[in-house]
Amino acid sequence: MAFYGINQATSNPEITLQLSAIKPLTGNNFEEWYESFNVHMTLQNLDLALRVDEPSKSTDVSSANERSFYERWEHSNRSCLMVMKYTIDKSIKEYVPKTERVKDFLEYVKANYTKIDKAEMTTYLKLLTITIYDGVGRVRDHIIKLKHYFNKTNEMKVELSEKFLKWLILESLPTSFDVVKLTYNALKEEWTLEELMSIVVKHEVSLKKNETHSLALVIDQASNMKKKPPHKNFGGSKQFKKKGNSSQETSNASASSNAAKSERFKGKFNFCHKIGHKQANCFKFKNWLEKKKKGEIVVVVNLTANMIEINIVDVHANC
Repeated sequence: MAFYGINQATSNPEITLQLSAIKPLTGNNFEEWYESFNVHMTLQNLDLALRVDEPSKSTDVSSANERSFYERWEHSNRSCLMVMKYTIDKSIKEYVPKTERVKDFLEYVKANYTKIDKAEMTTYLKLLTITIYDGVGRVRDHIIKLKHYFNKTNEMKVELSEKFLKWLILESLPTSFDVVKLTYNALKEEWTLEELMSIVVKHEVSLKKNETHSLALVIDQASNMKKKPPHKNFGGSKQFKKKGNSSQETSNASASSNAAKSERFKGKFNFCHKIGHKQANCFKFKNWLEKKKKGEIVVVVNLTANMIEINIVDVHANC
């Protein structure tokens, strides 16, 4: 690939259009400028000097591959420097020390023009410390979110250790993850962030399996209860009456009550000497009362020692 000077390159309409895609650095947009610059140089296959430190210069004893690699790096270095200087504001360019390496140039610009928004920094710090896992969504996504807040605060020159991040992650988990917390605190060796995430995710899977099993038991019990026959009422609850003739209902209720009482009587009636009813329900006794009123019954009383015998004689009865 032939190398063009910046003036020669910008005379080419296609290259000019490509360079216009890079957002100019004005002093407070370093992140946006560098992102567009890096994408452009990568697509042009000119980002080698951004990724690799300067190799040893070629000598007479260098191999062909070593000479070729150094030439590629040098071409990338010069191209990046030119594009950087072309896409930054003139007021910034004047204060950048002269350097022949693109990495040195980039480090100076980054150190002096990286935007540090105190309000934004405070927001990320607050989110990092107050965000908790409430069981909604996956715990993996929760940990990734905390890692994002952690990286953002470190980009703003707030130096937080990875150990502090792991502590925050564990503290943000609910009590159902207490086993993981106790294990982490009990072990002498330190877990890596990846190991911690893996262990927490596995514990979440285990918890969900137990919840599914418990839910299945509850559903099964509810299903069994529906299959059972309804509980019969043996007189403990109120019985609702249907609308109708109240006098008829009273008569029927009285007859039913008397019938029930007569059915329950197990004694022997002295008048007719039959079992199963009382005097008030004895037809023979009722007939006798009618005859007595008409004078058709004679009562003979026989008095003996310690005994009274009553004989009933029917006048019209055949002897």
